[in-house]
Amino acid sequence: MSLAVLFVLLAVPLVTHAFPFGGRASIVLQCVHNSTIYTNLGPPRGGEYVWTTATRTYQFGPPSHAGQWMLGLAGAPYYCLYRVAPVVIYTAVAMTMMGSSGPAAPSAPPTRGPSPTLPTLPGTGSSSGSSSGSGSGSSGSGSSGKLLVSEVYYSVDVPHGTKPANEWIEIYNGSANTVDLSGWRIHDNVASSTIPAGTTLAPEKFLVISPSASTRDLWSLTSTTQFLALGGTIGDGLLSTGDRIIVRNAAGTIIDAVSWGSDTFVMEPSVPYAPYGNSLTRTNLTSDTDSANDWASRSPSPGN
Repeated sequence: MSLAVLFVLLAVPLVTHAFPFGGRASIVLQCVHNSTIYTNLGPPRGGEYVWTTATRTYQFGPPSHAGQWMLGLAGAPYYCLYRVAPVVIYTAVAMTMMGSSGPAAPSAPPTRGPSPTLPTLPGTGSSSGSSSGSGSGSSGSGSSGKLLVSEVYYSVDVPHGTKPANEWIEIYNGSANTVDLSGWRIHDNVASSTIPAGTTLAPEKFLVISPSASTRDLWSLTSTTQFLALGGTIGDGLLSTGDRIIVRNAAGTIIDAVSWGSDTFVMEPSVPYAPYGNSLTRTNLTSDTDSANDWASRSPSPGN
């Protein structure tokens, strides 16, 4: 059998089982083994994919940055050894061929110190603007006295849906009073989403907010945890490598904020981004230093 015939026979199964993919990358990670690159793509044909040295790559080369658009064909399962100690392995589908959008536009200089849109509040000395907000009242036993962003889940893994439809944030009411959230806005680094009228949160309770109602069925939420489906993305969809959450009340006052990864708009240094399948979790609901020290990457626990 000639080498050419053998090559055709080996290539046919890959082509036969290949399927189209395409979407905007929310995360691009360079793997430490076998020169692979892990990507997590959004709609219209999103999912987790691995670029390999065998991928037939067209204009602009291998995946290079979050926000890049990619499309092509993918086939067999593959893996990315992202970290050796502790071991972090991403499993995905190997790209057989790929094309992409161009390089990222030049980024704006990082914001340092208090931002004009994130005013320093009395007594906090911080630009993230955490405060009790409208209707939040005084502190109850074992509470912070504030309404806080308590958890952010953007590094969506396969058992829990896809990005951005099944991303979510969790809000905790650490005050002694029920808070009316009608008309409050949730901002990321591009856009904002509005909390519908009639949404309230009782003292020392959690509210999980997600684009899609299907998210609720993917987690074991407690009976006392409220859930809100926005019907649209949180902001413009949360970038895994760097983004922010800013919560403003109906009057536009900043209630709480957090930024992670490459986004230093809210805090610098920002919170290190959460690995695949993990969430950013506030480590203590009874205090708030408005810094990255308040946060850790952990296994998601919405409503707890």
